[in-house]
Amino acid sequence: MPMIDVAYSLVLPVFGVVVVGYVAARFGWFSDSATDGLDKFVFTFAIPALLFRALANTDIPDTLPWGLWGSYYGGILIVWAIGIAVAMALLRRPFKDAIIIGFGGGFSNTVMLGIPIILVAFGDEASVPLFLILAFHGLTVFTICTFLLEMAQAAERHDGSARPDPKRILLDSLKGMARNPLIWALGSGVIFGQTGLTLPGPVDGVLEKLGQAGIPCALFAMGATLSRYEIRRSVGAASQIAVIKLGLHPLIVFALGSYVFALPVMWLKVATVMAAVPSGVYTFIMANRYQAAPGAASSAVVLTTGLSLLTLSAVLTWALTF
Repeated sequence: MPMIDVAYSLVLPVFGVVVVGYVAARFGWFSDSATDGLDKFVFTFAIPALLFRALANTDIPDTLPWGLWGSYYGGILIVWAIGIAVAMALLRRPFKDAIIIGFGGGFSNTVMLGIPIILVAFGDEASVPLFLILAFHGLTVFTICTFLLEMAQAAERHDGSARPDPKRILLDSLKGMARNPLIWALGSGVIFGQTGLTLPGPVDGVLEKLGQAGIPCALFAMGATLSRYEIRRSVGAASQIAVIKLGLHPLIVFALGSYVFALPVMWLKVATVMAAVPSGVYTFIMANRYQAAPGAASSAVVLTTGLSLLTLSAVLTWALTF
């Protein structure tokens, strides 16, 4: 079977579940409250169980993976800076809007799409680099984004006393991380895995069942959530985000991982595929919270998700033959 067919066989079922969720919510067959409840189940129980179980049975490298972090997070920062520059120079957007446009170009939908696609494509072997990317993802990306947006808002107010407090922003980010069940699952899974113990049979069975529900429920919830957004708003800025997110971002991460940090093959595949995943819904959440290009953000989430059916299939085809 040609690799492109293998890639489509992986991607199409994933997006098929997303489409089912989208249609169900769009036609009122699945209410907003039901979507919120499913979303809470996925990210409080199912996905944490999946991650904990995978990492509890995985050996973690002894040395810190600076090359992986440099490749992935360096790629985010580079495309973020490019997105800001293009948005301000070509689209004539103010700095606050440009921050979100750049953010959308570098922020992947790690949980709803990244985890399912990577684990389905590469299996448990991918769980270590996946964990190492996710471990500091929220803390790193959201702290930077919040700090920049606070700076932009303070500048807009022209009030010398209204300056962002770096300590408060970092503290709020750390508090948010401490309340995140995914972080607890990742951390406790790593710790348990280093003890050399094995999970008791009944406990392992419960975690397995919850984990099996996590991926399809996450995809369905994502589709239902996307039905709330529109693609007609700010198509120009959304198109810029799509080009950067689906094209430039994975290319830069691959270049850094290959030619600068010389990552192991599996780690390179995981980082590149994660970079090729479409923009996450938190792009819109951050945009809406600060009223910074919310139309472009909502349009970009829908647009990049739709286009990634093609682009992500191409990246997976490369990864499966690399």
